[in-house]
Amino acid sequence: MTNSVYIICGIVLLLIFVLYYLDRWNKARSVSAREPDRQPEPEVPAGECCGKHAVCEKQKLAEARLRSKQYFDDEELDRFKGRSADSYNDNEVEEFRYVMYTMQQNEVREWMECLQAREIELPDELKEECYSMMNEID
Repeated sequence: MTNSVYIICGIVLLLIFVLYYLDRWNKARSVSAREPDRQPEPEVPAGECCGKHAVCEKQKLAEARLRSKQYFDDEELDRFKGRSADSYNDNEVEEFRYVMYTMQQNEVREWMECLQAREIELPDELKEECYSMMNEID
């Protein structure tokens, strides 16, 4: 009698393991069936936008490369985006001047390029000062 109990318990345990692994296998199959096959992104010729995104990813990458080239601690100037160079008041001009004079002289040219990429115009009052700083380096 004891031998038959061991045999029955062994069979029950074996069935439990088999059912457990079958259940896991079915769940894995159903999850993979629900996931669509991912198509690789089409190759985009250089200089062209793929047109699939609201904003071209290539343009975003180019802008990120420009920003990552040099970081200037001047994010407060971003609020002047789109303003014309002759529309700044004295306090705003002083904000630009402060940033310009807190950087090293050899960084001024890159700062100007960074401002242009961010569509921020340098105030007219500072252009001559900025150009003279850049010419002193050359």
